[in-house]
Amino acid sequence: MATRIGVAGTGHWADTVHIPGLKLQPAVELVGVWGRNPSTVDSVAKRHGISGFTRFEDMLAAVDAVSFSLPPNVQAELAVKAADAGKHLLLEKPIAPTVEAAKRIADAAAGVSTVVFFTRRFVPDFERVLQEMRAKRWTGARVRQHTEAMLPGSPYAGSVWRQAEGAALWDLGPHALSVLTAILGPVEKISASRTADRLSCFTATHKGGAVSEVSLGLYTRPTEIKSEYLFTGPDGDAPLPIPTFPRPQALATAAGELAANVAKGERRHRCDVLVGLEVVRVLAAADRSLATGGSVAL
Repeated sequence: MATRIGVAGTGHWADTVHIPGLKLQPAVELVGVWGRNPSTVDSVAKRHGISGFTRFEDMLAAVDAVSFSLPPNVQAELAVKAADAGKHLLLEKPIAPTVEAAKRIADAAAGVSTVVFFTRRFVPDFERVLQEMRAKRWTGARVRQHTEAMLPGSPYAGSVWRQAEGAALWDLGPHALSVLTAILGPVEKISASRTADRLSCFTATHKGGAVSEVSLGLYTRPTEIKSEYLFTGPDGDAPLPIPTFPRPQALATAAGELAANVAKGERRHRCDVLVGLEVVRVLAAADRSLATGGSVAL
């Protein structure tokens, strides 16, 4: 039986990734979409041929799971409501804007299946190489994720939460951490900084001693956009592939893995809510480092 899923959110990412991606996944029945603006809900629902909901509780009553495409603070509130209602969760990153809010989601979701949509982790070729690299010994890594996401003309330029100072840390940092911790292990200490050209940077020491250096940006000019994952070790350097992939297909893969866990009654996943909580812990520690000017132990 297909897992019935509703989408929470009517923005660009919901419209172009979550809804199309769920339509691609045969293990899922896309029931409808919820939002707070009735006219927007109606427009998105009609465009995709699905039901529209303006009361979150009404959508919860019609689904087995919720696919969230909302700002972190809104997701944090509604994910708890969904989990309390026994609904499984397909969450966006970061799962919440604070450790306390992330813990509330994790506690509420103890009895349901969860997946956090760290996009690259649902690209099969990328995940295969990542798993192969886990078996090797690495002493460090360098990550550069510089994008034009917040430049004029970008579909994300109007995103309110991404306009905050240092938002790159919370927007792009989860993607980097979902890869780094999978290969190098948990972060034990972090030191963060910001540059004059609005880059968010951090140096993390991982369990076992490996050190990663990360640079993240949302305002990079197109001619300077750079994405890099380079790991170093005693046997030499190795880059991770930077895949070009359709986001809806990655979302479809994530939804399929959630549906498989729902069918089996499985609660753990390599990218579940507990991983999402740990990522928020690291991001919050980076913010403390910025405030104090020193390194912060986790």
